[in-house]
Amino acid sequence: MKRTLFFDLGNVLIFFDHKQMCKQVASLTGIEEEGVTNFMHRYGDLYERGGLNCQTLYEKISSLATTPIQFESLMHAVSNIFKPNPPVIELALELKKKGHPLFLLSNTCKAHFAFAQSQFEFLKEFDGYVLSYEVHSRKPEKEIFKKALEIARCEPQDCFYIDDVLAYVESARQLQIDAEQFTHIQALKTHLSSRGFI
Repeated sequence: MKRTLFFDLGNVLIFFDHKQMCKQVASLTGIEEEGVTNFMHRYGDLYERGGLNCQTLYEKISSLATTPIQFESLMHAVSNIFKPNPPVIELALELKKKGHPLFLLSNTCKAHFAFAQSQFEFLKEFDGYVLSYEVHSRKPEKEIFKKALEIARCEPQDCFYIDDVLAYVESARQLQIDAEQFTHIQALKTHLSSRGFI
């Protein structure tokens, strides 16, 4: 039986830079970078839960901007912050070729995921996505992991989860999901090898 793999997206498959996002939004809107950072801290959690949509985010930022901004320009400034992690992407695709179902399990917002899909072809190879803004729950909350098992149609003992944040790994383990923290590619290969994936 092939076991299901859940990959975190940010800082596992692709790297991201929130500081860059705040700089880009500040440059576009005329809002000071500290103000953008505070805004993102205030609304980021709600946005990643799907409790705040892109249009509302745009309207809120527009009301603070010192110059008129276009919706598309803001979404690009918010989202153009990613770089691929080729060794992990290649490994994930190798696992897919071996017949293991691949799912993303990510705290993310609609703008970020739409941008990632447009930039990174490998995401098309995944069998499904468990995204915080769609399931209205964020890691490390148990609900998102339960939703992941439901969406992937697998039992805790039949999957393996990789995330760079230890608190998220530990939360998954409390639900009897086998999980390891991502630190670097060689350690990940060791974890996968010890479990018979590679």
